[in-house]
Amino acid sequence: MTEIVLENITKSFRGKRVLHNVSLRVKSGDIAVFLGPAGAGKTTLFRIIAGTEQPDNGKIYFDGKDVTSLPPQKRNIGMVFQTFALYPHLTVYENIASPLRIRKLAEEEIRRQVNQVAELLKIKHILDKKPNECSGGEAQRAVIARALVKRPTIYLFDEPLTNLDYKVRELLRIELKRLFGEVKSTVLYATPNPEEAAALGNTLIHIRDGKIIQTGPVKECFRRPADVTAAKYYSPFGVNILEAKCVRIGAEKYLYVNDLLKFDVTDSEKINEGRDYLIGVFPHSIRLSQVGPDKLLQIPVEVDLIENMGSELIIVAKCGDHTINILTSEVERIGEIRSINFAYVSIDEVMVFSKETGAYIQTLGG
Repeated sequence: MTEIVLENITKSFRGKRVLHNVSLRVKSGDIAVFLGPAGAGKTTLFRIIAGTEQPDNGKIYFDGKDVTSLPPQKRNIGMVFQTFALYPHLTVYENIASPLRIRKLAEEEIRRQVNQVAELLKIKHILDKKPNECSGGEAQRAVIARALVKRPTIYLFDEPLTNLDYKVRELLRIELKRLFGEVKSTVLYATPNPEEAAALGNTLIHIRDGKIIQTGPVKECFRRPADVTAAKYYSPFGVNILEAKCVRIGAEKYLYVNDLLKFDVTDSEKINEGRDYLIGVFPHSIRLSQVGPDKLLQIPVEVDLIENMGSELIIVAKCGDHTINILTSEVERIGEIRSINFAYVSIDEVMVFSKETGAYIQTLGG
């Protein structure tokens, strides 16, 4: 296992800056997920860590050692890309065995290690096949097996599930989660998918336009997004954003959305009277009943539209002149949901952002 430290990494291509003074630390043995859209800089950053690309400026350290100029073959890294990078003329067995042959291991030891990793990834039945005879999921398992058999101290997974169909992607996600728990290495995993990030990572590194926006435990980042844009990105169904003004009513202070909805912020020192704010609530945080924590806020709603997604419902509702999206798994209640008058949200899941800058200010419950 290896601790990775990046200091002020910059990189430009053809005069366009793609990484802006990126600095971060990944602890030894951590599973760090780099989350960001296409073009955010994830692949470039991974190539720089692997040594296949050189930064314009900045330093890279592995366990305190400067490896910025160290060639890729001396960095002890296993890389898995979204493309199925297998040698087409070799069998799956020979593809997996290739790193071991470079190390000149005995044939018996090569066979033992290939069979061991193939059994781990459940691909022993395809060892004699050529890559073009394999399905996408099988080919990607073979790529992962080839990276595993090297037994590196660092794994880099660059969007390895992106090119797979939905069912295979879900299955491999489960396999990777199990795998990450077994390997004794530092794992860096890049994805544009927030669900994948939540499922696989311990630490989140959110990258946008070549800059690190937020780092921290995955659940904590999702609960306290760096800004409105991050909040929208962290949920596949976006986030409900409501404009509000801080007003005083008697001795109490409220974030006033409309005559139907206001949030008590009397105890908050970060929210100031007379200022405008944005309230953020994830669709999955809104409940259709009062079951749950004690601090539930009642939201008057009028259901406008219901989209049945099979295992989930997306409900579009009105709260005065505001539209609120609700995500629920209570598909069996679709008939009665059409006539509900109230929805509920825990005060612990209500986020407040600056209307001026979009920056996160606080989550009301804590």
